[in-house]
Amino acid sequence: MNRDPISKTYSAATTPICLTVTSLSILLVNEFFGYSQYVKPVTKTLASFSFLYLGVNYGLVNSAQGNYVFIGLVLSAIGDVMLLSLKPHFFQIGAFFFLLAHLMYCGAFITTGISIKWFLMSIVVVGPAAIIVYKYVLPYTTGLMRKLVITYSIAISWMMAFASGSYGYSGKTWLLAAAFLFYVSDLFVARQRFIKRCFLNSLCGLTLYYAAQLMFAISPAIDF
Repeated sequence: MNRDPISKTYSAATTPICLTVTSLSILLVNEFFGYSQYVKPVTKTLASFSFLYLGVNYGLVNSAQGNYVFIGLVLSAIGDVMLLSLKPHFFQIGAFFFLLAHLMYCGAFITTGISIKWFLMSIVVVGPAAIIVYKYVLPYTTGLMRKLVITYSIAISWMMAFASGSYGYSGKTWLLAAAFLFYVSDLFVARQRFIKRCFLNSLCGLTLYYAAQLMFAISPAIDF
């Protein structure tokens, strides 16, 4: 007897999701207690490549929208690896890959169709919010980093605008929620890197980030 395709799909998600959650948990415990510097590279890399495996299992590469999302996931995973280093140039490279990931997610939202009304409404909200937030970040940056922060703030604002426009067109909340979690996680990354280093930034930022990526990865199976 053939297995129910829905059950089969959700079964395929168990291993990568559990691996991501377990790796993230170990990473956060290690961050809190400061056990070993070698734990973070291993756990973060495992967590990141697990959502890539999850995306493949859920058939992201089988549609135009899914291709954009999958490329976004790949770029995010590369960005994760780059951000393992505290050296400024590695951070800049990692941020650039994440910027490209946000643009790929914009492409995914555009393929679903965009409600101009919702798009413009979100610009009214997200635009000023980005200006206020990055007003507190820019004083801690100079040169290339300053330009990168400005460009990045524009990119994540556009992602939220397109996500809102997509929601207004399709009525589906799943990808909008994933985009919002990704957006907020970026704010914690900025706070950690430029303003104040503390465990709360890692706890909130990483948890929201991986939740968002897992949601993007399983989006083909979610119809709401």
